[in-house]
Amino acid sequence: MRGVLVLACLLPTAAHAAPTMLNQIPTTDLVPVKQVSLQLQNGNTEVSGRSSVFHQPELVPQSEFGLPGNIEAGLDVAPSDPPHDYRPEMNVKWNPVREDYRVPAVAVGATQLGVGFTPNYFLVLSKTLNYQQIQYQKFRAHHRNVKLRGIRLHAGLLRTSNAWRALAGTDIEVNDHFVVYADWISGAQSAVSLGGVLVIDRQNSVQVSLLRGNTADRVSGVLVGLTHTFDLTHPLEW
Repeated sequence: MRGVLVLACLLPTAAHAAPTMLNQIPTTDLVPVKQVSLQLQNGNTEVSGRSSVFHQPELVPQSEFGLPGNIEAGLDVAPSDPPHDYRPEMNVKWNPVREDYRVPAVAVGATQLGVGFTPNYFLVLSKTLNYQQIQYQKFRAHHRNVKLRGIRLHAGLLRTSNAWRALAGTDIEVNDHFVVYADWISGAQSAVSLGGVLVIDRQNSVQVSLLRGNTADRVSGVLVGLTHTFDLTHPLEW
């Protein structure tokens, strides 16, 4: 699961500190311009055996930067030969089409750009199912205490070293402090996942998800991530 992707938030804007990704797949979201998202997560997701995450978590520090022009770029430090040989890797994403009432948002990008890593390339679309309701509610001041929760679907393609993989996922905002994440990547070596994000405040959140390999008959992985987001103009505001 070294290729877990880090991306960020569009509509609705409920979870400002939520991770800029689903459990495994990219979305069309972007870190806002002049903001930075820092995350620490386990690179090893295996839950059984002597090489499990409990013995070798392979912690992966990650960062994402919001840039002008609907662009997001990131710098991570990950093991190119797990669990050793940590090296820097970069990622970049461009969001040329923003979501509208009928049009889904579109993003293209690349991850794992660095010496010792195999680059991945992706195309993904995202659509808010209750987009019209949320937009309408924003203009009804006397109903602001009745908040509509966002439900989004994501789909796309991921190009790995030797094959194209299908991507699918959803995120459902339960309330201002909890979002459900679920996603799937095709292929025998990939997995389906279910988890969620606890949004502590506008800057901090915790993400936990369980993974089940596409060819497994049990829960085969766990992913935990801690995220902190801040404005570059006020970096010390926690």
